[in-house]
Parts: sequence; structure tokens; C-alpha cells
Amino acid sequence: MIGCMPRRVNLAGMPVRAAAAHEAVSGHARLSVLRYLLDHPGSKRPEIVSGTGVSPGGVRAALAELESLGYVVGDIDAPRRGQRVRYTASRHALTDDLTALVAWILR
Repeated sequence: MIGCMPRRVNLAGMPVRAAAAHEAVSGHARLSVLRYLLDHPGSKRPEIVSGTGVSPGGVRAALAELESLGYVVGDIDAPRRGQRVRYTASRHALTDDLTALVAWILR
């Protein structure tokens, strides 16, 4: 119908790790930060902000989400208050989970 919002596709049955990969690459800030860290491992937040154009708050949120998904690791464990953390993307975890996502899509 013209003028109607498209319905969301039901993603039921998507494997957990495929869903994590989907979440990681489905947002502009997360994808920009992830792409930057794949090219610039060991980067600090200000470098990521400068290199991606994502706002400081957007980078902070993206890093937290990507860390919780297992695609980014920091060189300092929590608590990090006031410490300069260097972040690196986990290419292996991302490759495995993106492969699972593609396999689910193409099933």
C-alpha cells in the first residue's frame, strides 16, 4: 500500500551469534567504530572520534555495545574511570559471527 510503513521481517530462528553480528553492523556508529578499529587497532576514544566523525557520546555507546557483543576489547579492565583505554577489534570473532549471519541469510 502506498504511504504505509513497511513491515519488519521476522528474524525468529536467527542464531545468537548471527544476531550479535547483525546488531554490530546495523547501526552507523557501531559500524563506523568497528571499521575504524579494524584498520587502527589500539586506538583511544579521541582518535576514534576524530577518525570516524561519530560524536564522543556515539563512540562511547558504540564501544560499550561492541564490547558487550565481544567484537571490541580494551586494554584495561573495569573500572576504567579516568584511564586512557586502547581499543582493538576482534577480527576472528567478527569473521566467525558474520559467517554465521550470512549462512542464516542464505539458508
